[in-house]
Amino acid sequence: MENRDAVFKALEEGKTLTNTVTGLQYRLIDGKLHLKSSERIAWEPSELSFFNPQSWLNIRE
Repeated sequence: MENRDAVFKALEEGKTLTNTVTGLQYRLIDGKLHLKSSERIAWEPSELSFFNPQSWLNIRE
């Protein structure tokens, strides 16, 4: 995505976002960032931060 604010807006809108490099999916659950891989069914809390630009440049809807 083009910037960190766009990522937060999409997550707050309830969208599931995917990292194009790792394939991990991200979504907000109860206001906290969670992730899951394609091999897992359950969402797990994520420790990803969006302070590093590469963190959001690889995220897509």
